[in-house]
Amino acid sequence: MTNLSLLLLAATDPLGELVGIIMWVARCLILLVGGGVGLYFIVNGKAEEDPKKTFEGYLSIVGAGLLFGATFAVEKIFS
Repeated sequence: MTNLSLLLLAATDPLGELVGIIMWVARCLILLVGGGVGLYFIVNGKAEEDPKKTFEGYLSIVGAGLLFGATFAVEKIFS
């Protein structure tokens, strides 16, 4: 038996586990990109004393949080 066959036999729900792994990768990317850009805008807005950029940074972080939470719903639908 190949390693893939053993993995599929050992897993009770291989498709659900695959979806779970993909969703965690997506969550990490969302937090890295959304949170990183948001923090950059907040710091840049504070340094330039531009409240619009600071507010955009806060919105970016809130948006990333909402997308992070939505990935749990998507995972539940697919598994």
